[in-house]
Amino acid sequence: MERTPTSVTATLILIILIAIFWLVFAVIVLIGAHPSLPSEGIFKWIMLVLALGTSIVLAGLVILLRKRIRLAFYFGVVVFATIAVLSITDQIGWSDLAMLVINLVTLGLLIKDRAWYLRSGEAAPKPG
Repeated sequence: MERTPTSVTATLILIILIAIFWLVFAVIVLIGAHPSLPSEGIFKWIMLVLALGTSIVLAGLVILLRKRIRLAFYFGVVVFATIAVLSITDQIGWSDLAMLVINLVTLGLLIKDRAWYLRSGEAAPKPG
């Protein structure tokens, strides 16, 4: 059985933390506690669905990356690159900058360990 590299474990933990961040953000939007978002209307629900959806997608991504599903690696790279680009196009505050750095670190770790993610899980034992 092959041992999971420490950097892969760190990447998966970072993705879980980012998913938790998005879930917390969704709850903040839901209860109307975000100071710069309206507490009513369609914009609130759009932000809520996007944040909750991001959290769910990231949680699923952790499961798939752990199982070394090749498509999950490519999907993860696209997701984190997209989040980084969208973070830059938004009004950047300190929290946005911190999340941008965390997303870029996660993206960098994914790319660094691409050989691990793109290899099949366990080699099947040979009969005989």
